[in-house]
Amino acid sequence: MLGKITVYTGPMFSSKSVMMLFAFERAMIAEKKVLAFKPRIDDRFGNSVIRSRSFGEIPAIDISNISELFNYDADVFIIDEFQFLAGDVSLIQNMANDGKIFYISGLDMTAEGKPFGPMPELLAIADQVEKKVAICNDCKRENATISFYLGNKTEDIVVGNHEYIVLCRECWKKRMSRKETDIWWISLNLKINPTLNLPTFLNVGNVLGGTKMMMEAILELLKMVC
Repeated sequence: MLGKITVYTGPMFSSKSVMMLFAFERAMIAEKKVLAFKPRIDDRFGNSVIRSRSFGEIPAIDISNISELFNYDADVFIIDEFQFLAGDVSLIQNMANDGKIFYISGLDMTAEGKPFGPMPELLAIADQVEKKVAICNDCKRENATISFYLGNKTEDIVVGNHEYIVLCRECWKKRMSRKETDIWWISLNLKINPTLNLPTFLNVGNVLGGTKMMMEAILELLKMVC
């Protein structure tokens, strides 16, 4: 009997991890051998646990590469935050062809609105995909599909909760445009006034939505390039 790959995707704060908890509970009720996994890099709630902000938690095994799944025997595999995993996505398909059932959640896009890691390939091989949405931080409508990073990212992957909000397409476009405009304004002022002090700069940082630490880092970077 063939297995199945079910994927829940969408932005942060859209109840994807809740679906993993529900899938785990249903597998237990059905008396299936079920194991849950999460990326080792995601330590927001500690190690070896998948946690929902509102609906509790389940025990999980920390992994970094998809190939590590072969070290475990189960009927049902639950994987949270799949976008952070490395490895060959086709291994998931091979295991499903051998009868394994998968429930997987992950971000489909980065904060820049680009496909996230292995998610595009996973979505392509999935038997069932549910696109989740969240409440937009700015307009408060239930149509948010993009996670937005507050401040200036210095690396591709930044794990966190408080550093992010979720936005609809319209509000995301406005925020991105405003951030680009504000960074240009800061650069211009530094060229005109190289002695621009930190308190003044931090006031501008409120518009960008950056923390004091983030804005200090941007200031130092701009001083080097201006």
